[in-house]
Amino acid sequence: MKILTKYLLKSFLYPLFYCLISFTLIFILDDLFDNFSDFLESSIHPREMLYYYSLLLPQVTVRSLPACLLLSMLYSLSNLTRHSEIIAMRAGGVSIYRIVVPFLSVGIAASLLTGLINEKIAPDAAYRAEKFLEYQTSGRDSETFYARNIALKNRNHVWMVQKLDTRDHSMYNVELIEQRPDGSDAVKIQAEKALWLDGRWWFMNMRIQTYKENGDLAGPPEMVLQKEMRDLYETPQTFMAEIKDPQYLSSSEMRHYLHAKKNLSANNRARLKVDLHARIAAPFICLIVTLIGVPVGAHTGRRGAFAGIMTAMILFFGFYILQLTAQALGKQEMIPAWLGGWLPIMVFGIISPLMIHRMR
Repeated sequence: MKILTKYLLKSFLYPLFYCLISFTLIFILDDLFDNFSDFLESSIHPREMLYYYSLLLPQVTVRSLPACLLLSMLYSLSNLTRHSEIIAMRAGGVSIYRIVVPFLSVGIAASLLTGLINEKIAPDAAYRAEKFLEYQTSGRDSETFYARNIALKNRNHVWMVQKLDTRDHSMYNVELIEQRPDGSDAVKIQAEKALWLDGRWWFMNMRIQTYKENGDLAGPPEMVLQKEMRDLYETPQTFMAEIKDPQYLSSSEMRHYLHAKKNLSANNRARLKVDLHARIAAPFICLIVTLIGVPVGAHTGRRGAFAGIMTAMILFFGFYILQLTAQALGKQEMIPAWLGGWLPIMVFGIISPLMIHRMR
């Protein structure tokens, strides 16, 4: 890595780190003020409180990272401009695009990180945090963590689960029917308990009944004490997607939810589609904010902090106003659902490079 790249990254990453820490502490304090009385009433242990806020960290990171990127860009580039360092770089033959590359690299990395957290970590962590808070406020009733009477049809499998523990995904009183391509029942499996261990379902105290193609019993049922179910393609996430509120679903789970729920009303389907596209588009906000921050940060150093901050605030809030407006229009079916999620990214994705080009 060249010395110039290291210097630019250092001038950007240090304030970014401090911004993330500050925003996280502010969020935790704000949440603590809201829930402190409930925590006192439930006599929560500090270790449990730490667990709760660790579950909120992915969501806080996703929400605060765009603002942190913009503030860090303003601070870094305004300092470089104020001390004429960018002018010196340009005089030394360094193009404006070469100066911008380290900042854009951080923006791309932040987008990838946000996408990973948004898809793999944040939805489930937010659901667990909600359940934990519900558990504390309900007098520590363990029933809070159980989902009951789950019915699921997944390809040729029909499931009935009396009770599911959302903490370890163990299931109780499970009935699984494997159907033939024509829809007739081939095998009916009943199990007292199902455990998810090492990436497989293990059924306990099973009763297996096979059927002929005409629906008659194919002999007596088979009783099995314990069996590893290697051929099942359902995972705990398959069942969790059935019981979670859609706001706690990842984009892939939401796509499956929309595909499976054929009886959704047109309005509800439009709302969920907009949320799906908005969730897929969310990681690109970090890149857009980085693109906005480059010209605004340089402007801040030349014209003063107030002018730069006001410009950044106008663009930043303009982005989110456009985002909220587009999503509202999409949910009201006035524009296509995909446009409701992607419109602000498309608009600012055109404006931001033009602003950088004008820096030349």
